[in-house]
Amino acid sequence: FITLASGSSGNSTYLGSASNGILIDAGISCRAIGQALAEHDLDFSNIEAIFVTHEHVDHIKGLFTLTKRLHLPIYASPGTIDYLARHDSVAPGSYLIPITEAVVAAGMEVAPFHTSHDCAEGYGFRVRTADDRLVGIATDLGQVDASVIEGLCGCELVMLESNYDYRMLMEGRYPYFLKRRVASSNGHLSNDDCAAFLPTLSARGATRFVLCHLSQNNNLPMLADRVANESLQRLGLV
Repeated sequence: FITLASGSSGNSTYLGSASNGILIDAGISCRAIGQALAEHDLDFSNIEAIFVTHEHVDHIKGLFTLTKRLHLPIYASPGTIDYLARHDSVAPGSYLIPITEAVVAAGMEVAPFHTSHDCAEGYGFRVRTADDRLVGIATDLGQVDASVIEGLCGCELVMLESNYDYRMLMEGRYPYFLKRRVASSNGHLSNDDCAAFLPTLSARGATRFVLCHLSQNNNLPMLADRVANESLQRLGLV
């Protein structure tokens, strides 16, 4: 599990082995993805499929060039696939596959679940690896609803959005409508809401958390880390 990029400026994750795996999102340039893979002794030949959580630019920025270079299956929700096709977000002739249930890629079972976000149709992914371990990924979600709970509980490693500090957001430079959008149930997950969910995940088997998609303007890594750890410490989990 390698986070190639995470945050407001771009998101991309590699999941697999040293020989093969999948890419989840391509929100940075194709060149930057290649450089990030190389830092871990990987390259494009290791990627057997691309999964897209949703169509916002910080998740698909490098997708067109990547699909022009690599002829790989692209999996996403029906709504996201429709958007990608209609907005020329992928190279002509790309292999777009809408999914509503689990599929097998790079020897792993990848199951989608819905996330609440202001996009065409957002997904998170629950992945059972080749060595029978569970990894859950949920980025860009306004709330932890039943779909997210079902998708992430039981996963050993969970990558979960911790996008903003509420005070920083409210006191920041964003216009009011954008503040409302970020803090809405279809926006992003705050540090507090993320942290409140961690004890439940821990009780259901999670041993590792990756806090992702931190806002460059409305958050700090030290804040997200502190709030998350305090939530776990109160129950003696760390």
